Amino acid sequence: MRLLCLIILLALAPLSAQALELNVQDSGRTISVPLTEVLWVTLPGNPTTGYRWELAEIDREILATESETAFTPDSARIGAGGEFRFLFTTVKQGTTIVKLIYRRPWEKNEQPLKTYNLTVSVTAAEQQKTAVYQSSEGKLLEATFNLKLNQVLVILPNGQKVTLPSAVSGSGARYSNGTETFWEHQATGSFMQEKLLLFEGSLLRTHNK
Repeated sequence: MRLLCLIILLALAPLSAQALELNVQDSGRTISVPLTEVLWVTLPGNPTTGYRWELAEIDREILATESETAFTPDSARIGAGGEFRFLFTTVKQGTTIVKLIYRRPWEKNEQPLKTYNLTVSVTAAEQQKTAVYQSSEGKLLEATFNLKLNQVLVILPNGQKVTLPSAVSGSGARYSNGTETFWEHQATGSFMQEKLLLFEGSLLRTHNK
C-alpha cells in the first residue's frame, strides 16, 4: 500500500523529472542519475514458486525506495509468472550499490538463486536535457526538457516549435497545453494534436545543457 501511495504521488507531481527504466540485462552496470530523475528496475520472476526479488543492499541516504515490491503477473492464469518492479527516488548526490536478490524468504542461510547489482551515482540536477527522436520514416523531432521551468520545447519535423507545460501522467513524462501533447515513455517520443498522432519515434540521441 505504501508503494502504491508513492507511485500516485509521483504521478501527481510535475513530471519534468525523467524516469530511467532498467531491466535484467542492465545488471552489473554503473550508471549516473541526476537528482531530478527516478529509477525503475523491472525483473522477471514467479512468486508462486516461493521465490521473490528482495532488496539486499542500498544507501538510503542517496536513493530512497519502499520495502514492498510491486508484482504484475503476465496473465490471469494460476501460477503465472510476471515482473517485479522496484522504484528508486534520488535523495542527494553520492554513490551507492543497489543489490537485489531472488530467493525464498524463509531460506535465509541459502545462496540466492539470482543476484542483480547496480552501482548508482546520483549527480547534480541538469537544467536542460535535449532528446532527438527518429520516426520509422526517418523524420526527426527534437525535445528540450527544461527542468527548472517544468516545460518542454518541441521542434517538429516541419520546423514548427511548440512549448508545452508538464502534465499529469501515470508513467513516463507528459507535457500538454490541452490541445497539443508530447509524451516520452520508454525511449519513445510521441506528439499529438487533439487525438491525432502527428509523430512517433524512438530515441536517437541525447545531450545536456
